[in-house]
Amino acid sequence: MRAYRLDLNDVVQHPGRRVEYPIEVWLEREEAPPQSEPIRGTLVAESGGRILRLSGAFHTVVWLECGRCLEYYQLPVDFEIHEEFPLVGTPAGLNPQGFATVEDRDSFPVFEGNWLNADELLRQYLILQLPIAPVCRPDCKGLCPVCGQNRNERECSCPERKGHPAFEALARAWYGEED
Repeated sequence: MRAYRLDLNDVVQHPGRRVEYPIEVWLEREEAPPQSEPIRGTLVAESGGRILRLSGAFHTVVWLECGRCLEYYQLPVDFEIHEEFPLVGTPAGLNPQGFATVEDRDSFPVFEGNWLNADELLRQYLILQLPIAPVCRPDCKGLCPVCGQNRNERECSCPERKGHPAFEALARAWYGEED
């Protein structure tokens, strides 16, 4: 799959120009969580002479693995983009001999000259919207720490453990229990 790139040179060279770009894109699986539908929305690019403003609202649905029961579930994600990029040079709309370019000093740049790598911009914003510890539902019971049974599907007969497993060795030493 090739990158989804937009040529924003016309907007950059003409201060005051505003262009809307309808977006529908699937991101590469290696770069973002699997999607069950493409990212859809509208990206608005507007030049202010010295600043290029990008904004837009987007929606997609991604597949995530629950951190408790390890089952996959779908999560609808809505996000907005609000970015400003400085322009270097004089826009051609103000001086016929001039040429302005977008200055992108980010660690993960989204511009090459005046070409926007929309995939990378959308990927960055999508990842920021994802939960750190995904959970399929608030009442997810997770896996049994003894036998591994998914306790959302059925309960197991394992004895319930008290305390956190990381402290079991400390408890045995403290209370003088043998292994």
